[in-house]
Amino acid sequence: MKDLRGVLLAIVLLLGGIGCASFPGKDLPKYSYDQIKPPAPQPCIDYDAKFLTMGRENARGVAIFQEEIEKVFRQSNFFQKHSPGVGSGDYHFSMVLQNEGNMCLAGISGFISGLTLTIIPGYAKDEYILTVDVKKEGEVLKQYQYRHYMDTWIQLFMIFLTATHNPQEVARQVIDDMLLNFLHDLEKDQILVQSPKIFYASSPTSRGGGD
Repeated sequence: MKDLRGVLLAIVLLLGGIGCASFPGKDLPKYSYDQIKPPAPQPCIDYDAKFLTMGRENARGVAIFQEEIEKVFRQSNFFQKHSPGVGSGDYHFSMVLQNEGNMCLAGISGFISGLTLTIIPGYAKDEYILTVDVKKEGEVLKQYQYRHYMDTWIQLFMIFLTATHNPQEVARQVIDDMLLNFLHDLEKDQILVQSPKIFYASSPTSRGGGD
């Protein structure tokens, strides 16, 4: 995923032997698959997915995002059928994942850290926003939005944490957390089994934060 972690990982490769470890934020509620109960009957859905880094589309990022969507939807057993595209499901999800972290600050931090041989640690914060529009026949029934983040550090002693706090794996975990929050709220709202008119005029659901 071409984002802030890439800046720090490049520095790690240049310095060699320096650890890089990421840590997910704690603001967003944490749900397990056991806590997600599929609706009855299970709907068929299709979806489109976009990944934006600082407002620009990220082709590698959207591929990873779609992998996590497929994994979470499959393991949750929430839907009878789910597939990318438009027109094959009872409902359509327009899903946009944005990374609003400051790449310039990450680059400056990494540069200073490199000059000091990581005596001063390098730091980057990836701030993610997941927005999902739930649609039926082209009409938006409700919008859901979730904010989550991860902190990435590079420093010599972090080499002992790299294996268990791999930046790429933590990024996937952050995405999964937001997707599970979305499924939890879908279940709570019963939006896929009740009349769409109940939800059409309701305000968006928004959770999490990066502060």
